Amino acid sequence: MQPALAPEIIMEKALEIQGSEERAAYLDTTCGGDAALREEVESLIAAHLEDDTFMTAAVDTLWREARREGEGDRIGRYKLLQQIGEGGFGTVFLAEQSQPVRRQVALKVIKPGMDSKEVIARFEAERQALALMDHPHIAKVHDAGTTDGGRPYFVMELVNGVPITQYCADHDLDTRARLELFTDVCAAIQHAHQKGIIHRDVKPSNILVSHHDDQAEVKVIDFGIAKAIGMELTEKSFVTLHDRMMGTPQYMSPEQAELHPLAVDTRSDIYSLGVILFELLTGTTPLDVGQLRHATYAEMQRLIREVIPPRPSARVAEKSAVSPRSLRGDLDWIVLKALEKDPARRYESAGAMANDLQRFLHHIPVKARSPSMAYVLQRFARRHRGPVIAGTALLLMLILGSVGTSIGMKRALDAKAQLEHKNAELDQQKLELLDAKQRLAGLLESNQKMLDEISKRNTNDTELPSEFQTLRKENQELLDKVQNEVANQERYAEEIERLKRANVKLEKLITEFDESDESVELVRRGLFAELVTSLTANERGQFYLNGKLIPFPTLLKAFAAAPDDDAEEKPKPRRLEVTLPVGANPTDAVYHFRLKELAAAAEKIGMRQNLFEMNLEKIAEKEPAQPEEKPFPKAIVIPHDEP
Repeated sequence: MQPALAPEIIMEKALEIQGSEERAAYLDTTCGGDAALREEVESLIAAHLEDDTFMTAAVDTLWREARREGEGDRIGRYKLLQQIGEGGFGTVFLAEQSQPVRRQVALKVIKPGMDSKEVIARFEAERQALALMDHPHIAKVHDAGTTDGGRPYFVMELVNGVPITQYCADHDLDTRARLELFTDVCAAIQHAHQKGIIHRDVKPSNILVSHHDDQAEVKVIDFGIAKAIGMELTEKSFVTLHDRMMGTPQYMSPEQAELHPLAVDTRSDIYSLGVILFELLTGTTPLDVGQLRHATYAEMQRLIREVIPPRPSARVAEKSAVSPRSLRGDLDWIVLKALEKDPARRYESAGAMANDLQRFLHHIPVKARSPSMAYVLQRFARRHRGPVIAGTALLLMLILGSVGTSIGMKRALDAKAQLEHKNAELDQQKLELLDAKQRLAGLLESNQKMLDEISKRNTNDTELPSEFQTLRKENQELLDKVQNEVANQERYAEEIERLKRANVKLEKLITEFDESDESVELVRRGLFAELVTSLTANERGQFYLNGKLIPFPTLLKAFAAAPDDDAEEKPKPRRLEVTLPVGANPTDAVYHFRLKELAAAAEKIGMRQNLFEMNLEKIAEKEPAQPEEKPFPKAIVIPHDEP
């Protein structure tokens, strides 16, 4: 394998390529799978584009390279022992401090050629951020200054540790031990947030774990791209470039991927903590690292913003034949709450996330819960806005059409059922009339024979046999009944036709009448204003109260509850009277069924009525009059002219 080119040479060749896609393709080919080299080259390109004076010539590059510090060099009172780390902007050395105390420290200095305005401002921001914080799980800053060449450096606590994910894997820690370590990380991030600092690059390589007295100790390092909340960390303030993605993609929050710095707050670090917890529990990050590495810039942003992470237990089940019971339920929801795409749905702080983990460890119900169906549908609608809007509009039209059709169908079915019932009654009356006619014909024939026999005997009426007197009486009764039935039938047929014609008007009256609770209550007060409730009916079976037409459904609603009597008085007995038109009978078809419903409603609330004799008998059986009380007068049906 050929040795990799120097980052500065790759940068110079990349800058000669004008198109961003062609430049990215060149970097993919040249850097290969070396993520650290790719990151350093991109940092060099960004710094060059910001400051035109940066690395003006190749000779200047070589001169600065010659000045790079190495092992054995001294910076102030610190002797560089060996290089232990290197990032996009600075190099970290193991150094030995000679005064005022002798100890080993970590010294971080800006690389030669990286001292642009943005890099220096970012470097000093990290130094100031660390200086603000004092927490056992955050690396402390001891000193700061500039080299002889004018490049900034700072000295911090030496942390002899490994990334948290590597430590957990090397020591084969169980779930409980991993969660206890992670709560220390949450405590450190919470302290930084309270100091007004957002880390913005929380990842395993910035969380080191070391061993002291057989105890694991966590240290959070590298606040190099930290963002101060509501204050400037240094006089040399910097502005985050809107076309540069700050942070590590697989641990980056959706709002960071949007490249809007003002949208990033402390909840961005909560998302990164969720990714680390996911990795500690499953061994992988929610987003595939290889997929992100080979994705275009726009595709990378889309993946971070839109791909919903799986449950940790589901990811473990995919990789292992063992059922991950310890992750199911509460622990799944804790991780997924931290990984919500909407910042408002995440934990409000790192401390809140740590508290939920402590609840889980102590078998106390956690605050994280499964997302509601409404939220899941809302999230789906956001991803598929166009089809959802079209589908919703179509569904709304179908619902409205179905409701309108259902209402019309119900009214038509009700009217049809009423007419069928009336027709069935009419058919029954026809059968009864036919039977009466047949009986009348037989009687008439018998009577005729009897009359013929009497004529032959030539006797007078006083000598008529008793059988003939009985037959004549029965014949007269049948004739009267037939005449009544015929009259009723003719009137009944006319009533059906009248019902058909009035049906539309009646439906309109009922529809226009306000059947709100207030209207029903108003009718109820009118019904029970006196001890005797008096209703009048017209020949069409409609009811009036005090001369005002009351739709029958409203009348039944008003009878649904007993009146509220004065609490200080004994409940008063009440009765119901209905006045029918002259010549009308309660058993007439136009009144029969409605009077029957009124009678049932009155009995239900304890009102007395005598709309039918059978009801009077029932009332007498159920409520016999007390000896000491005078029986209440019977209600009567009074014929009257239609109002």
